[in-house]
Amino acid sequence: MPFIMLPFLMLWETVSYFEGISFFIQYSAIILSFLGGVLWFDGIHNNRTPLFLYLSMIPLLTAWLGVIWLPPLLSLIILAAAFIVLIVYEFTLSSLAIWYRSLRIRLTAITIGCHLMIIWLICSTN
Repeated sequence: MPFIMLPFLMLWETVSYFEGISFFIQYSAIILSFLGGVLWFDGIHNNRTPLFLYLSMIPLLTAWLGVIWLPPLLSLIILAAAFIVLIVYEFTLSSLAIWYRSLRIRLTAITIGCHLMIIWLICSTN
């Protein structure tokens, strides 16, 4: 819900511009980290190689960098790209359930759309 609500709350000026962007980036980072945990679980559950487990930490590190060190626009672009890369990577894993894949397609489309809305808001105010 925050992905959908925050862009509209910013447009309606219910949430300030700077708070909205900050909240959105933080929430995006949390969700990206959570999805890395799904990969970690898959790696443990399916006895994957240690390299797979290390790779499952990349979403967390990407999210952390996006929140801590990057300017908002670059952070949003990288976070959106990370969601896309992550779903492509997940779809290479045959162990993920069909219902999960279907859910991920819908949720990722909404997530990317909301990232694009926030990016548009940033670009249109500068």
